Amino acid sequence: MNSKPVDIGFLEEKESWLLHPRFFPSKVGGKPAWLDLKNLPSSKELTCKKCNDPLIFLCQVYAPYEDKSDSFHRSIFIFICKNGSCCQSNCADNIIVLRCQLSRRNDFYSFEPYKEDENEEFPMSDFPKLCNLCGTRAPSHCSKCKKTYYCSRKHQILDWQKGHKEDCSNLQQETTFNANNFIVTEAGKSILFKEWELIVDEEDEEEATNIDTNKEMEKLTKLLQEKKGGSLSNIDDAELEQYTRGLPVDKVFNKFSKRIARHPEQVLRYDRGGTPLWITENKNALIHVPNCQYCEGERQFEFQIMPQLLNFINVGLENNSIDWGVLAIYSCKNSCNQGPAYKEEHIIKQDLN
Repeated sequence: MNSKPVDIGFLEEKESWLLHPRFFPSKVGGKPAWLDLKNLPSSKELTCKKCNDPLIFLCQVYAPYEDKSDSFHRSIFIFICKNGSCCQSNCADNIIVLRCQLSRRNDFYSFEPYKEDENEEFPMSDFPKLCNLCGTRAPSHCSKCKKTYYCSRKHQILDWQKGHKEDCSNLQQETTFNANNFIVTEAGKSILFKEWELIVDEEDEEEATNIDTNKEMEKLTKLLQEKKGGSLSNIDDAELEQYTRGLPVDKVFNKFSKRIARHPEQVLRYDRGGTPLWITENKNALIHVPNCQYCEGERQFEFQIMPQLLNFINVGLENNSIDWGVLAIYSCKNSCNQGPAYKEEHIIKQDLN
């Protein structure tokens, strides 16, 4: 048993303005709430290695290092390709993890916490423009209105089809610059994941009562093997029995199932310096974790994304959708400050198959 408790994450609905970068949120879906607002990753860095489509923001975890002054603010961002064909078993080539950190005194945010005021201004004109659709760095703009920016031609075309065609002429007539923000547009809703706040709290070590763990394990087995890992909806008992009869015993999966049965809606497990809660005995995904590419220091496990998240972001219900068993994130143990503002970290995707 770990010497320190594991923190687990749950999702809650929250108004988008409360997930603005100035509040340093942990969140899922919508547009990324960037930490360093100036030195953003390029659109090329956030492109799928398999299909070259733009990656879509999945989630971010606010995880400061309290004993390091240059990591007073620290967030880890995960982006993923939404094309199901790019999602392969035990392969994370369609995902990228970025770490960013700032001192408490920095060029973007006040030294003291912000008040929760929806009308408080936060000018963005001094920072790079963001894609109107997905919120990543936008090197191009609409040639007509010159006030709406995009990360790629694909997102520009989609935005035009979903509403910018009608808005463009009005924007041309505006005398003031229509600053980009972090609110999801109607067009953005067609490609972005549903937005949630991620609430993290200490895991209750007590075993949950009145939970049929074997049945939960059978449900999860069926759903994961059908690429529906996040959907823990009711399944007919006879169907479960027929499906699971004769399946080989996986002690690791049994342990996984019993542990998450305490809190079946958890979407994250945070255990910096600990060990992932693996989903299966399948060792094919458990490759060597490379050292940090910026300082050559050791990486350590920091947190994992659970399969239940798929159910909250409206994916995992089709055969050709993205899917995972667990996503385990490893970060620089020293949380070094060398290299770019957004530093790539390591991810292991483990699936049942």
